[in-house]
Amino acid sequence: MVEHVREGFCNKIDTAAVFIDIAKAFDRVWIDGLLYKMHKLRITRKLILLLQSYLKGRSFVVRVDKVLSTPRTTEAGVVQGSRLGPHCFNIFINDICQMPDTELCLFADDTAILSSGKTAGATMKSLNNHLTELGKWLIKWKIKINSDKCQAVYFSRKHNLPPPPKIYRRAIPWRDETKYLGITLDKKLAFQLHIEKIKNDLKRARAQLKPLLGKNSKLSLDTRMLLYKSLLRPLISYACPVWMAAANHHIKGLERVQNVTIRRITRMPWFIRNEDIRKDLELPTLKEFYKKIAEKFYRKIDSSTNTAIVNIP
Repeated sequence: MVEHVREGFCNKIDTAAVFIDIAKAFDRVWIDGLLYKMHKLRITRKLILLLQSYLKGRSFVVRVDKVLSTPRTTEAGVVQGSRLGPHCFNIFINDICQMPDTELCLFADDTAILSSGKTAGATMKSLNNHLTELGKWLIKWKIKINSDKCQAVYFSRKHNLPPPPKIYRRAIPWRDETKYLGITLDKKLAFQLHIEKIKNDLKRARAQLKPLLGKNSKLSLDTRMLLYKSLLRPLISYACPVWMAAANHHIKGLERVQNVTIRRITRMPWFIRNEDIRKDLELPTLKEFYKKIAEKFYRKIDSSTNTAIVNIP
């Protein structure tokens, strides 16, 4: 998604995106519809019958204190927390409608539709056409969406915005930012809001770990650094290949937060330079660390045998 928007910016083309919120996605899977789609995919009859016996005829009760309700039969949904649940859901939405003039981004129940064009009119026409077809598909397969929670972002450096997109004849108002797969995407794709959020997340987690990392901690330096690398640094490196191209001053802000954290862990005096502390700990700068993660990530893509991943433009 980010690559698509960035490519548009390079070509001076704006991108409109709608983020669909599916209501209780795993709980609302139409079981008969799922079994039908498995049949259409030519999955073996024995496996379909096995899955049918697994999904149908289930029941549940509700406990309030010591009182149990009468049993109720589960009419829809896949078993959450199971290994089969995500696979069943992926099969169920595998035939979601796609259009030639738009891009569909799909990860489980996190769905986004992107449209780019030389003019705002062409962009919105393609997007609204896709939303219309999507609405028909959702109704056909008994999938409900939270219209109030659906969001739209017009990725552009311009101030004038076209009329908002619609689904079920209901407008989805434009927002300056949205959150998708844990990343805050702003309309200029600067990632300033996302970086501010993860800085605050690190500070909050650091405060919670103060008894283990602070000056009164009895843990060894090696153990404290292990806690930092396993619990704190992942907070500021999650999905970094996506946003590490943010402006240098944003990355430097993260670097400062790391420096403060490392100083508190090592209890070094103020006159010792950050560079010397990192050198003694053999700790790379965040920019170096992000680059290493990105290189590993793209190497995995190049060596992947999954054609859907290899063919990503």
